[in-house]
Amino acid sequence: MGEVAERSKAAVLKTVELKGSQGSNPCLSAILILFVFLSLFALQGCDFFPDPQRRVVSIRLESANLGDAAFSPNPVRVPIGGRVVWRNDDKQPHSIVGDAKKGLCAFRSDEMGSGKSFSKLFFKPVTCNYYCGIHFKAMRGKIIVE
Repeated sequence: MGEVAERSKAAVLKTVELKGSQGSNPCLSAILILFVFLSLFALQGCDFFPDPQRRVVSIRLESANLGDAAFSPNPVRVPIGGRVVWRNDDKQPHSIVGDAKKGLCAFRSDEMGSGKSFSKLFFKPVTCNYYCGIHFKAMRGKIIVE
């Protein structure tokens, strides 16, 4: 019995020793934490659950004199309850202005630098014309909410 007890004791000590060495490596723990942090940071901009009601309109590069072609897509079709996001993909600043004095089509963004965006929610059927507040009617677009 003494020999069996010694083997069991040795096996238990070896198991404890292995488990202890796995959890006590501070470099491995730091690398793991850094990996998790960087992974979360890298995935921050990913859209895993895209909004099916959201439409992105690109303000095209060098769009100041493109007229109806300045915005893409144009016209943009949006379901009721949908959101239009205008994204400035140009190098110059732009703004978005709804071509109406009042109502759902009366809206105005702040000036958007390159890479910036503006969004508007549309909650009932309507057709809105809009333009760039900086370049005026040289940049025109249309939204159809249905």
